Amino acid sequence: MALLNDVARVYASSIFEIAKEKNIISQVEEDLRVVAQILAEEADFKSYIYAPGITIEAKKSLMNKVFAGKISENTLDLLDLLIDNDRQDSISGIYEAFVKLDDEHNNRERITVISQASLEESLIASIKSQIGEKLKKEIIVTEKVDESILGGIIIKIGDLVIDGSLSKGLKNIKSNLLNSKVRSEVAYED
Repeated sequence: MALLNDVARVYASSIFEIAKEKNIISQVEEDLRVVAQILAEEADFKSYIYAPGITIEAKKSLMNKVFAGKISENTLDLLDLLIDNDRQDSISGIYEAFVKLDDEHNNRERITVISQASLEESLIASIKSQIGEKLKKEIIVTEKVDESILGGIIIKIGDLVIDGSLSKGLKNIKSNLLNSKVRSEVAYED
């Protein structure tokens, strides 16, 4: 998996530099998102593109039929290059790495806010503001609902997890109670 991530980062870095020179970063990012999404959702298409028995030319031809006129020539050229090098399985990783490069370039940070129910816009705005102030970055929030956390919120910023959920608090209380050793005779002394 690490090799795949390294490969994805190399391709993403190259296409990012080209997109930056041509001032088409957002277009290429959207192109990569669309291609990655189709590969994730269309099992038959994915199987065909990944199949070792299908010729390179047949795979390129299908990619061009599906995406010509819908994505930029630069992205189509990247898809052809990936197929030539048998790296089409890197497309979703390239998209993720490209987004990270774009975020770094634009001083943005993506965070995930998990709560028991949808949060009010004012609370999301407050979270964005406070975290943005601390990190000195523009914050992009992805909100997820997880009914199992009972209450509170969990915020994920990269590898950092801030768990302010009620379920986490209850687990901590339970753990503390189970770990505390009180001798019964001490507890009932007069």
